[in-house]
Amino acid sequence: MPTPLKKLGEIADIRSGYTLREAITPVPGGDVRILQIKDIELDWQWDPDVLPAIAWEQHALPPLLEQGQIVVAARGNRNTAAVYRGDIPVVATNQFLVVTLKRKESEFVPEYLGWVLNQPMIQLEFQRSGSNIQLITKAALMQVTIPVPAIETQHQIGQLQRIWHHEDELIKKLQNNRRQLEVGILQKLLKD
Repeated sequence: MPTPLKKLGEIADIRSGYTLREAITPVPGGDVRILQIKDIELDWQWDPDVLPAIAWEQHALPPLLEQGQIVVAARGNRNTAAVYRGDIPVVATNQFLVVTLKRKESEFVPEYLGWVLNQPMIQLEFQRSGSNIQLITKAALMQVTIPVPAIETQHQIGQLQRIWHHEDELIKKLQNNRRQLEVGILQKLLKD
């Protein structure tokens, strides 16, 4: 039996990130962290120091990310999706679209949805506009077709994704150690 398909707009609500009126000026001891596209590849959910902190001075409460929401980079050629699982107050800028699973939909695991949105085959469906800087609109993202496997399969893919992420981190550390070893060997050769 083929895997059922659904449009993202059927299973989730999508909103734009927050538009800041001024340039981001970090404030020591600020109460809100700001997520920008340049930060998406960092370990921003667990290390609050990688995101700039600001003092929230708007009249409305900040539109903080909630557990399980997915941020999708809406600008550029690489539209990375990440599931928010941190415990720090973060506001995503308008460089992102924020995806929230509908409450009545219990057939999706956020980590699975984040994983599937990062797949090149799915990203080909993103209808981008713009000539210099590619842009994904909310309406276009709502039309993306998502496969809906059994919830157990989604959990398994989510677990695999966490393992793969950990593996990637270990590989980065190994590569860094190798570079340090190479530098050390060269320095020793130059001294001798």
